[in-house]
Amino acid sequence: MTSSKVISKGPCEACGSSDANVLYEDNHSYCFSCQTYSKGDTMATMPDNRQPPVKGVYQNHFTEGTYQALTDRKISENTCKFYGVTVRGDKHIYPYHDDSGSRVANKVRQTTTKSFFVEGSLPPAKLFGQHKFSNRGKFVTICEGELDAMSAFEMLGSKWPVLSVKSGAQSALKDIKANYEYLNGFDNIVICFDNDDHGKKAANQVAQVFEPNKCLIMKMSKKDANEYIKANKREEF
Repeated sequence: MTSSKVISKGPCEACGSSDANVLYEDNHSYCFSCQTYSKGDTMATMPDNRQPPVKGVYQNHFTEGTYQALTDRKISENTCKFYGVTVRGDKHIYPYHDDSGSRVANKVRQTTTKSFFVEGSLPPAKLFGQHKFSNRGKFVTICEGELDAMSAFEMLGSKWPVLSVKSGAQSALKDIKANYEYLNGFDNIVICFDNDDHGKKAANQVAQVFEPNKCLIMKMSKKDANEYIKANKREEF
């Protein structure tokens, strides 16, 4: 299958996202928030015996990169190694795993265009980083994105569990409910979503899923955790 050019990004009727639904030139669309796929001209002619591993994406392999520091984000190589994040050219590769710890998907971000695509099957994946931590402990921190999770982990001394939801604020409530039992095993849940309207709304929705006083919502002066590490404000964070 040849790749299809992106025509526009806009709202998704299925999940209500304002900008996660991507329309391609062959008229198929894919929502990166809820993984809803609508057939287009090219996809409609695909052989019936070929089943996409993720809605709208035909992928038979995972892109592989090398471990290195994300210098533009001020994230160390050690942190990347811990989370399994690699780099290949202009791409950052974020691995996702299932209950057994097997990798089932990659989110691949192209830094030059600030776009991303999915390899494999993201729906069955757990939260980013979840396979690295047991569900017992005093604190777990949940961020809105992979870069923020790695930033927070590093700023907290690389010893406390830090995870990310799969597709930003839009998927937060769905992702947290799907992983309720795991998260509820911790004494305290710290919600570290972006300091904007979408992040604040999602943080409050997530906090209401759990019993009173279980969740702590971080109030940040900067936009997100990565902004703190880039500004060398680790102690402030």
